[in-house]
Amino acid sequence: MDIVTLLEQLMAGIFDAEKKYLNNPKDFYTLETSVKSTTDAFAASFLGIILTSMNKAICDSGWREGHYTCQRTRERMLISSVGDIHFECTNFRRVDDGSYHYLLEEIMGLSKKERFTEGAEVAILTEALKTSYQEATTVIPSKQKITKTTVMNKVHRIAEEMPIEYPDEKKSCEYLFIEADEDHVAEQHGRYPRLEPNGSFISRLVYIYEYKMELPNCKGRKQLVNKFYFGGLYQGSDGVEKLWKKVADFIDNSYYSDDISHIYISGDGGGWIKTGAKIINKALYCADKYHLVKYINAASRQLLDSADEVKAELYHFMYKKNIRGFKKLISQMKESTNDHKAVTDLESYVLGNWSAVMRTLHEEVVKGCSAEGHVSHVLSDRLSSRPKGWSQTGADRMSKLRCYERNYGRSKIIDLVRYSRQERILGRTGTDDIEVLELSSHDMMVDHYSQARSYIDRIQATIPGYTARKSASIREQLKLI
Repeated sequence: MDIVTLLEQLMAGIFDAEKKYLNNPKDFYTLETSVKSTTDAFAASFLGIILTSMNKAICDSGWREGHYTCQRTRERMLISSVGDIHFECTNFRRVDDGSYHYLLEEIMGLSKKERFTEGAEVAILTEALKTSYQEATTVIPSKQKITKTTVMNKVHRIAEEMPIEYPDEKKSCEYLFIEADEDHVAEQHGRYPRLEPNGSFISRLVYIYEYKMELPNCKGRKQLVNKFYFGGLYQGSDGVEKLWKKVADFIDNSYYSDDISHIYISGDGGGWIKTGAKIINKALYCADKYHLVKYINAASRQLLDSADEVKAELYHFMYKKNIRGFKKLISQMKESTNDHKAVTDLESYVLGNWSAVMRTLHEEVVKGCSAEGHVSHVLSDRLSSRPKGWSQTGADRMSKLRCYERNYGRSKIIDLVRYSRQERILGRTGTDDIEVLELSSHDMMVDHYSQARSYIDRIQATIPGYTARKSASIREQLKLI
């Protein structure tokens, strides 16, 4: 199909939709959907023409004749964000080593079995970020069958280690703050029964920021300034070390380390969180005030009528840094209640993190920890807030993808898709020496436009007729009002 025929189909579809709308001006929805489907079909066909022309340019290239021989041409199909693209793709045989290459695919960065364009993959991943895999299958206007397994495979094939963009110039900060927590994710076992009744794993979240800023239009709420997220499973001691080294590298590449006085790490006291204070230079661990308050409330409630007095005494000893008084009060609480668990949990948390608790209560720059809320919005919202089951690979990639989207925005997911595809392509030697400019589609488009120019002039000449019919239709509709 040439460009003139394609333009004729486009204009016929648009004018037909307009004619139907003029007969029923209240039904704008039909006009909108009809025009969109027509322009999407035009865009898909137009992209197919461009790619077919690119393939022909490769075949006709003088450079190609000395390096590759044409073997056979087949029709290739790609699922795009505007529909299915059909185009011709030729298989070439390399002269020097006899290897076979689809040069057009290699220039485009496509693997042999890839069915989706970069734009279509971005659309699928963007939808999978917020809804189920099944819902993500519906965002592409394709006639091909897209299953939730296809969406899952796209998520799983994201690069395991996503690229980090460091700022062009380092910044100077006196203090940095890091908060960390984890989300408990139910494990998917498919049709096989679980070996454990509550089989699950954790996905870790770490984020760094410079300070908290009061929101002018929302009293009592604060915003984290220049925050950056890190997430994923990072299992075992090696995984935890790898995660914290990524955080340390980000700090080293983003801030002048000599200007940093302290880096405060806040969390619930988990061993993997405390590891960060050992790996990151100038880092100090601070106890999460949310968990501290939770343990104090749970323990003091055991004393019933004396709960408020006991709670006040607990805070008094901690603010006075009186560890002996705190221990004595804990012993008295154990003697006064039959349920020792809540009191023992408080004792273990506070005495096991005494220095961290003191920093939280006495360091003025430490303004609390919001890790629970961030885990809820960044991880739990997609992974665990509703009954879901995940494979470990899927949960890891989804955690990292949601952090990537938070760091750079959805518009940058295309960069991640390109990076992931580049990582998967191996042995791409077929186009190493090709000058891409020699295969530019500019000359082809000049030829296409020359073919279409006279037709475009004819289209413009016919528009007044439609304008007259439109005016008549409007007059008829006004009579009915």
